[in-house]
Amino acid sequence: MQTDLLADTRILVTRPAHQAQLLCDMLKAHGGQAIRFPVIKIEAIALSKKLINTIADINKIDFAIFISANAVEYGIAQLLAHGKIPDTLKLVTIGKASAQKMKQVLGRMPDIYPTQQYNSEALLALDSLQHEQVNNKTVIIFRGCGGRELLATSLLQRGARVTYAEVYQRVKPEPEASGLKIIWGASKRPDIVTVTSNEGLHNLVSMLKGVLSDDKTEKHSYLEYLWQTPLVVVTDKMRKEARTLGFKNAIIVAARASNDALLDSVLEWAKMRITN
Repeated sequence: MQTDLLADTRILVTRPAHQAQLLCDMLKAHGGQAIRFPVIKIEAIALSKKLINTIADINKIDFAIFISANAVEYGIAQLLAHGKIPDTLKLVTIGKASAQKMKQVLGRMPDIYPTQQYNSEALLALDSLQHEQVNNKTVIIFRGCGGRELLATSLLQRGARVTYAEVYQRVKPEPEASGLKIIWGASKRPDIVTVTSNEGLHNLVSMLKGVLSDDKTEKHSYLEYLWQTPLVVVTDKMRKEARTLGFKNAIIVAARASNDALLDSVLEWAKMRITN
């Protein structure tokens, strides 16, 4: 249902450039003005010869787990580049967004994915990945550089043989001064900011830190304006981190990192703003 709750409201969308369109459209449907400001850039990385050989021998692997939509995009591309995905390979994603991404790129949903919570814990709780199902099986986990070790550690404890396939990396964009000025140096700055990861939160702060307004009548840096802007995050841990960094205004914790949950949080904030 469309509303005008976000009329004349500027919302900073910090998702990577190629993942921001849907949220921007959803905000616009409620009258909002979405301001794109990617705080993470996704890049493919060169694979080692060992990993290329592993992917080329994918018929020897029982489970392929993709921990994000980006992992699906870059991981499936590597699998298809090195041959056909065998029917015997169980495709696994960590949540709804990555499952939908697989349907988009492969024309099919994954064989295994959680439907309630979207994290490693929820995936590990599924019957399909218990000891009896993964013992003596080979698992490849497609992901970006770094990340949590819980999934691999738990599968190893259940008797699986686990290999990582790091197929992309997250880097901090380097914004142009002119772009910063358009967003933070104008008389009308963002009314609320959405961020979906601690890494993104730190990148946002770093990208603004120490940048001074060209307007000599302004006494604050762009970063100091950010501290006063309401913020939407996706975990309580992020909320605490934001306070530690210096955010002083309202911090809303969305139910999850999905576009629907982010929109709901922005709309709830808008309703509170009207009543106050």
